Amino acid sequence: MRSRRDPLSSRTIAPSLLTRAGWSAIAVLLSLAASSPSRALAKSEVSAAPNGNLLAAARLVDSLDIAGNARLVVDDAGVVEGAGSVGSRGIRFVSPAGSLTYDLGVESPIATAFVQADASNGFSLQVSDDGKVFRDAWVVPLAVSEGRGIRSRSTFLSGVRGRFVRFGEATGPGARSVAEVQLFAEIPTDWPGTLRAVQAEPSPPEARRASRFLTLRNSNTAKMWIAFLGAALLAWGFVLNRRGSPDRFRRIRDVLLLALGILGYAGYYNWGAYHFPGRIHQHEFFHYFIGAKYFPELGYTHLYECANVAEAEQGFRRRVELRAIRDLRKNELVSAAYVLEDPESFKRGFIRPFTPQRWEDFKADIAYFRDRAGVEWWEKMLRDHGYNPSPVWNMTGTLLANLRPASDPFIVGVLGWIDPVLLVVAFGLITWAFGWRVASVAAIFFGTNEPGLYWWTGGSFIRQDWFLSAVAGICLLKRGKPALGGVCLAVSTLLRVFPVGFFVAIGLRLAWILVRERRIDRVGGSIVVGAALVTIILLPLSSVVTGSASAWPEFLKNTKKHADSPMSNLMGLRTIVGFRWETRQKVMVVPGVTDPFHDFKEARKSTLRGAMGQPLFLALVVAYLALLVWGVRREMEWWVLAAFGFGVIAVSMELTCYYFSFLAVAAFLREKHEAIPIGLLLLAGLSHFIEISTFYFDLRYLLESVAVVAFVVWATWSYGRRPAAALPH
Repeated sequence: MRSRRDPLSSRTIAPSLLTRAGWSAIAVLLSLAASSPSRALAKSEVSAAPNGNLLAAARLVDSLDIAGNARLVVDDAGVVEGAGSVGSRGIRFVSPAGSLTYDLGVESPIATAFVQADASNGFSLQVSDDGKVFRDAWVVPLAVSEGRGIRSRSTFLSGVRGRFVRFGEATGPGARSVAEVQLFAEIPTDWPGTLRAVQAEPSPPEARRASRFLTLRNSNTAKMWIAFLGAALLAWGFVLNRRGSPDRFRRIRDVLLLALGILGYAGYYNWGAYHFPGRIHQHEFFHYFIGAKYFPELGYTHLYECANVAEAEQGFRRRVELRAIRDLRKNELVSAAYVLEDPESFKRGFIRPFTPQRWEDFKADIAYFRDRAGVEWWEKMLRDHGYNPSPVWNMTGTLLANLRPASDPFIVGVLGWIDPVLLVVAFGLITWAFGWRVASVAAIFFGTNEPGLYWWTGGSFIRQDWFLSAVAGICLLKRGKPALGGVCLAVSTLLRVFPVGFFVAIGLRLAWILVRERRIDRVGGSIVVGAALVTIILLPLSSVVTGSASAWPEFLKNTKKHADSPMSNLMGLRTIVGFRWETRQKVMVVPGVTDPFHDFKEARKSTLRGAMGQPLFLALVVAYLALLVWGVRREMEWWVLAAFGFGVIAVSMELTCYYFSFLAVAAFLREKHEAIPIGLLLLAGLSHFIEISTFYFDLRYLLESVAVVAFVVWATWSYGRRPAAALPH
């Protein structure tokens, strides 16, 4: 048996000022005191109590949200002090409500308690006489002052007794790992006793083998090199064209480009390994499926509240009482307990209230996503930013989601294939309009750029419709179908708002022609007419399908709320202007509180609203628009003007990182200016280099924003200086 001592230091688990002999003396004095008439009953009960750890002989009658073998936390064996995790030698609570409940068999006094667990977590030790009503016995404190990792804590308890014991309900930012819990009916003579220190084992070998090759870091490194190789291949082709090299070299270049295009496109799906268990992104699918299916009842603000009410009704009230959720009206993290004060108020609905049958259907769908994602991810899902698509997206989403209840055959087998099909169609259109070489370049960028990883929105419910619509619009303009092109670009805008940037250069050219030549260009006018017609049709139609004319005003209000809520994964010129080193994520985020990012967000908002924030941003946007007008001054092809929307969007709008796949349209300019696609693939490779070199999201996406804006400015300036003749290959 090994003493419960940290092998890396001379500090014992018990307070260092008291020796083992001192504790023995205290035990003798307490025994003498217990022999007095006033303690006769207590002495009798202590003698009847089990020897050793009370929990070792107790029966585990209930457990909630644990991962691991519960028997290991009462086996008189812990891990080395300061170990990074309990590995396979303990358990981990996967939610703040996680707990273990034991029946001691008889009511017993509890004189001492010992816990070995994550230093960054506090825990609750509660006792009960009937197993129903529990009272606090010990609030187990954090032990971060002793160091990181797994640390021991112990205490004496006075007047504590009960038959049932509950341990858990972790607080703090740690991993909620527990190696050992011990309770004693009387103070052991050798207190703090002995504890076998067992080396913590890592994850099982088969789990390590399954993720050895295509971890997020490994796949990102591979994508970085694919992007850089693609850029090198395009540069080689550029040299071949300039030197008039033999056709066999061009054929070699073409074969390699096609191979990289296929490999890069498959990289979006992480070559079949994805970035989470299975192909379906449960986190994303939950928001879009539930949000669309129950939009009349939930609107944009009640998704998380109703989900918690449903979970409480399904027997998990304690989870709701202890978890934090995002209040979607204020976009702030708060305690979820408030939803239990008047749960019926949340069922009254946005447009209409839940009927009894719809509420039962909602509870069943909630249970499906909670069980599929697992409790740990479920806790994170309820702290996200809600359901935010436009009423036009909601038209399709609500019709499809209401076809059947949530289930694997419906979600995985049917709805989960919509996005892959949309992407195949998008790249098919690029091949039709621009040829397979341009499609290969676009596929390399789409599959390898770091901001647009599958990890964010892949495997979800109709998240690529805007991309298909934007690509289709530019492709149709290229093939001489301006009205249809305008229709598709407008649909993309109605789906996600930011694709309106694809209209900016078109609008500037139309205004220039109108002012200078006093006429409306026929082709440009057709684009506007097509866009206007589909907008006139879809705006009221989407309101009808939604069931309320208030859907669009609510959507605009919700969009403004998000625009005013800084996040660490935002990108764009505004992200650059709003960054300050002294208020970065590493400094401002406060772990362990209800809303760790509150101070970070407030500091970022203060910067943007300051004397220099917004004026500087607007001045830079105007400067870029002037550069754009100069850059496309000689361009008369409308599809080129639309394609330069990639610059307008990056400079004038701040978007979450995964929408930056819109930059793929820069590949379309290859036939006009070969250097731009080379720069595009260099940008994709650089984005992964930045990811590998950084840890905090705000710094990562700041640097990636700088890279994107630099690329946009260079591409626009370079286009304005290009020779007038188009390049043939």
